[in-house]
Amino acid sequence: MPNGNPLYGRKWKIQVVLKDGTTALDVSDSDFETGQPGIGALRVTFDIQRPQYQSWYYGDISIYNLTSETEERLIEESASVIVEAGYVNGNYGQIFGGKVFQALRDRENVVDYVLTLHCIDGMELFNNNFVKVTYNAGDDQRTHIQKVCKDSTTTIPIEGISETLDVKKMPRGKTYFGEPKRYLRQMTLDQKAQMWSNNDKLNISKITDQPKGEALVISPENGLIDTPQQIDYGCTFKTLLNANLKLTNPPMMVKLDQTMIRQMKAQIGEILSPLDKDGIYRVIGVNHRGDTRGQEWYTEVTGCSSMGKMPLQLATNLDEMLPCMMTNENQTPN
Repeated sequence: MPNGNPLYGRKWKIQVVLKDGTTALDVSDSDFETGQPGIGALRVTFDIQRPQYQSWYYGDISIYNLTSETEERLIEESASVIVEAGYVNGNYGQIFGGKVFQALRDRENVVDYVLTLHCIDGMELFNNNFVKVTYNAGDDQRTHIQKVCKDSTTTIPIEGISETLDVKKMPRGKTYFGEPKRYLRQMTLDQKAQMWSNNDKLNISKITDQPKGEALVISPENGLIDTPQQIDYGCTFKTLLNANLKLTNPPMMVKLDQTMIRQMKAQIGEILSPLDKDGIYRVIGVNHRGDTRGQEWYTEVTGCSSMGKMPLQLATNLDEMLPCMMTNENQTPN
C-alpha cells in the first residue's frame, strides 16, 4: 500500500498542560529513534466519548511507562489534555480537549505501568463557577444566556447558540444567584434544546437545526468498516479513525449507502421507523478509540434519521416524552 494513501500511516499527538500553564508532556508519532513513525514513542491509548449531546464529554487517555518523576508530576499538577489523531495523509485533527478530573495509576502485565488521565470537557467552566446578577425585563432568553455566560465569575466562552431559539421578550426582571449551569440548563429546557460543551465552549442547539454545507459521504473507500446497523431513530456505523466526524452546531450530516445498512429486527406490536430514504443522517454521538501500538484506531458514530423517532433525551417536543421524563426534565436541576 503506498504511503500516499489517506488511510495509511497513523498520526497522533498528546499534550498534557500543568496548572501553571506549562507543558509537562508533549508526545507524538514523531518521537522515535529508529526512523520509523511510532517506533520508540510512548504507548498511548485513548477513549473519547461524546454521546448524544450530553452536558459534558469524557476522555480517558492512558500513557504507558512514564518515568517516575514525570508520572508523579502529572498526578499532582496536570490540568488539561489535548488529543489529536488521524492519518499522515488523510483526516487528522483535534478530537478532544478537556480538564483532568482524576489521575489513575495502574499496572498491566506485571511490567507495564499505566497512568490514565480521566478528563471532562467543560467541567470547570460550569461546575466550579458562580453568577450573581439582576437583569431588567424586556430581554429574550438568548440575551440572558449570553449575559449569564459573560457575567459569571469565570467567563463561559460561547461557541454557538441555535438560531431557532424563541426570542419572545421576558415580561419581568430576573435575578441569577448560584451556579450558572443551573440557569443555563433551565433556559435550555424552556427552549426544548440541548446544552453541551465542546473544548470548554458552550453550545446550545436543537436536533432539528438545519445543517450548513453538504453531507459528508461515508463509504468503504474513505474508511467505513463493518456493517452499519439500524437503530430506533437512525443508525450506527464504524470507520477508521476520522477526526472530521464530530458533534457540531448545527449538527453535522453524513450520507450512507442505504443498501449497506443492516435492518433492525421488528418486535410484535412495534412499528419500525423507516431509514432515511436519501441515506442522510445527523451526527448525534461520536466515540474515538485508539491504541498507538495496537489494532484499535476507530471512530464509532450514532446518526439520527429525519425519518426516525428522536431519542428521548433529544426530543424537541417535551410533550412527546414519557410522563416520568417530563417530570424529571421540568424539575429544577441540581
